Amino acid sequence: MNIALFTDSYTPVKNGVVTSVRQLKEGLESRGHNVIVITAEVPYYQDTESGIYRLPSVPAKLGAGTEFRFSMINQSPINKFLKKRKIDIIHTHSEFSIGFCGKRAAKKLKVPLVHTTHTMWENYTHYLMNGKLITPKMARKYMAMYLKNVTQIVAPSVKAKNYYSQIVPNKPIEIVPNGIDSDKFKSSEIKPDEINQLRKEFGIKKNDINLIFVGRVGQEKRVDELFATAAPILKKYDNLKMIIVGDGPNLHELRDKAAKMGLQKKFIFTGFVNWELVYRLYSMSDIFVTLSLSEVHPMTLIEGAMCGLPIIARYDESCLDLVDEGKSGFLIHEDSELEDKIKYYLDNPDALKAAKEASFELSKQFTAEHHVEKIEKLYERVIAEFKK
Repeated sequence: MNIALFTDSYTPVKNGVVTSVRQLKEGLESRGHNVIVITAEVPYYQDTESGIYRLPSVPAKLGAGTEFRFSMINQSPINKFLKKRKIDIIHTHSEFSIGFCGKRAAKKLKVPLVHTTHTMWENYTHYLMNGKLITPKMARKYMAMYLKNVTQIVAPSVKAKNYYSQIVPNKPIEIVPNGIDSDKFKSSEIKPDEINQLRKEFGIKKNDINLIFVGRVGQEKRVDELFATAAPILKKYDNLKMIIVGDGPNLHELRDKAAKMGLQKKFIFTGFVNWELVYRLYSMSDIFVTLSLSEVHPMTLIEGAMCGLPIIARYDESCLDLVDEGKSGFLIHEDSELEDKIKYYLDNPDALKAAKEASFELSKQFTAEHHVEKIEKLYERVIAEFKK
């Protein structure tokens, strides 16, 4: 198949969508397909891989810590470029300028259009004039408009399928869970001595239990709530520390709070870390914790599980398949339950060890290979039905 993937962000930008699209491209190419990625230019960045078509772009300036860019579209050359390459199917991963570019190209070339719903944008409206410019209701209407002429929707989770089934009830929606390329994610083996040295560098003692959160340090991830809930727990237990990995608009404020509370040695803030190095931070940790309710199908939970971390997360349809309740972790219904679940693992080392093993086993269901295989079959079916 000749496939075109449209995405507003791609390397060198680091986020879940970029990881998903890049893995999909590489996986499809390894199966013998020809893949083109249409994406935005990034200043001073030169691609080292083939099959990338960059469009001029400007920063969107949607708020501190965002990397989103708006592309300037000249549709005719793109259509000619894709027609020359005899594109069989277009798959969009964005609902903005490049997403609409993909929609117009699919219509012109008369090929099917697949779209993956990576983000629930109503959870991000606060970045536009503190939510005064775009309301959640407006965001839903916008998505209904965007999805109107899509041939097939891909939802990464039950939550995404249920959400978009309400917005566009007559559209076919198929669940294809996210996956992680474990070989690339764990690009180099980390030995116990290295883990011990890394923990030492971060001030984590041999017998300490280390909690970890990985993600954007912003309102939509409820990191403020996680900090407020975890602070009294960290004060209470001498052998407990927490590392927060990621950048975002709330990072400096939380650092200041930790310092004012005398918890700067208990809360460790790394800021932005390259994806290839995050594996080492997971590996030196013991439990992944998050209170986010804005996820679609969180890649960080898959990453944590791949590193053998039990997951303690808020109950949400986005992660029902990522946590085996009571075995690989816990899904809590209230923030206040976090302490009880952490204490359970502190008091039961054998249960913690068993949960680590169960989480690692569960993660094997969410490989990039499985994801690519399911997408490939979906493409074949959609193309066959479209031709009819």
